[in-house]
Amino acid sequence: MPTKIVDFSARSKIIRAEPFNAHFWECTPLEFKAYLGKPREFLRRMGIGLPADCRIETTIENHDWLGQEAPDFDGENDTVICNVGSGNVARHVYRVISYAHDRSAIGEFEKQLLHKANQQQVKEKVRRGKKRKAK
Repeated sequence: MPTKIVDFSARSKIIRAEPFNAHFWECTPLEFKAYLGKPREFLRRMGIGLPADCRIETTIENHDWLGQEAPDFDGENDTVICNVGSGNVARHVYRVISYAHDRSAIGEFEKQLLHKANQQQVKEKVRRGKKRKAK
């Protein structure tokens, strides 16, 4: 079973109100192989239930690197595959973007966040200048 499963709708009331789902999960090459073999069943076991008429599309951003580092999708190594899935609800497609990397890359990069973790969104800038008349 994948680890670090995050439902962005549960984390953000803004995303929760939108007509789509957004999820993140991390898995091993062996788990990713299981996903590629039976994606609907794999997602269902994670709690992501999709209707039968909802297609699943998957993009592997660095397929060549993954093939070099985990060619048989098994065995123990430091390769992890991060996945972001979104869709369904108002659309009959669930798209997954997958990116493989070495475990040592976790926490290695400093990110510029658009807002603080306790905020729901980037705050709107206060408008300066002319005030708008009320109607």
